[in-house]
Amino acid sequence: MKNLTLIMLLIFPLPVVGQNHFLGLKGGVNWTNATSTFLVDNNNRTGFSGGLTYEYRLKKHFIIGADLLYLQNGFTNDITFTDKNGNPIGEKGRSDFNYDYISFPLKGGFIMGNRIEGFVNLGIVPSILIDAKTVVPTFDGHETFNVTDRVTKFDFGGLIEIGGNFKFNDRLFLLTSLTYQHSFTTLTNPDYFADDKITLYGMTLSIGLKYALAKE
Repeated sequence: MKNLTLIMLLIFPLPVVGQNHFLGLKGGVNWTNATSTFLVDNNNRTGFSGGLTYEYRLKKHFIIGADLLYLQNGFTNDITFTDKNGNPIGEKGRSDFNYDYISFPLKGGFIMGNRIEGFVNLGIVPSILIDAKTVVPTFDGHETFNVTDRVTKFDFGGLIEIGGNFKFNDRLFLLTSLTYQHSFTTLTNPDYFADDKITLYGMTLSIGLKYALAKE
């Protein structure tokens, strides 16, 4: 956390006057899944991603930035119902493992173009868990368990992002991006899937608008 604080202090106090600062809003669709040594037959959770985005252009082709995002991450797991002897009875269900985060991507990369710009970013993604629920199937429906107090609260991962900007004018831009994100840390601990290591990964497709706080 000390390293994260230092990075934030280095990024945000940059002088605004006469520089290229961009602030915007973006939202999109999040598809995430998980690696696990215990759970198999996992599938994607489709969720929402959205929030604020900030960009600073160091030079003509180099950028750094930070986001403040709400992310709906997680995965689903298929279950086959069995009888008391462990034999399949022909019915299946699905368990949903939902993990919602406030995420703080910090990134830097390369941008080129004029009216239409393309960019590539690499970065790190510290995230804080705000809600976690497990939805399990039953013979007459489903049951939801709140596991927020059991899941590891801090997640740390990396990202690669590609995208483009379309200039409406010198100040207003339409942005689109596709981001791949993978956690380096596990959300398990001695109180939650103690014998397993579960890490999240996924893709986010975003669209939004950003505004230049200072002219190019």
